[in-house]
Amino acid sequence: MIRKNLDLIIVGFVVLAAVMYDVTLEVLGEFMHLLFEGFHVAFEYVELGIEEAVELVFHVLDIGEIIEYLFESDRHGSQVVTFYILLTIAWFGFYKLSKFVPRLWAAIKQWSLNTWVRRQTELELYWLSLTIRNKVTLAVTALAVAYIASFFVM
Repeated sequence: MIRKNLDLIIVGFVVLAAVMYDVTLEVLGEFMHLLFEGFHVAFEYVELGIEEAVELVFHVLDIGEIIEYLFESDRHGSQVVTFYILLTIAWFGFYKLSKFVPRLWAAIKQWSLNTWVRRQTELELYWLSLTIRNKVTLAVTALAVAYIASFFVM
């Protein structure tokens, strides 16, 4: 049942988001804040992990002094290396995302087109099956609901 009417549920949520735009913008802003905060915490966690791993390898293998002497590295240098490692990981993620998004867009476009045609056909068959009295009743009911809803929107 839900899978069959998923397109109507999505349209219902989109209309609800358009009608309640202030709540929608507030939720969207809070979600973006949560997303960026999550990225920041993940960045700090990965950065700390990479720094600790590099320092552990340097001290266990006792090559830290040699590397620092050869490259004249200090804490800032290790932070720069960590930044470029994370930048490389992010670049790889964006590369994979750039390969995935066009296929996802094509699938969503095809799904939307199929849904549109199916719903148009169902609506036309339903409309043709109604009697004149039921058609008038349906139209008057829709207009009455729109009129009453206009009091809550304005």
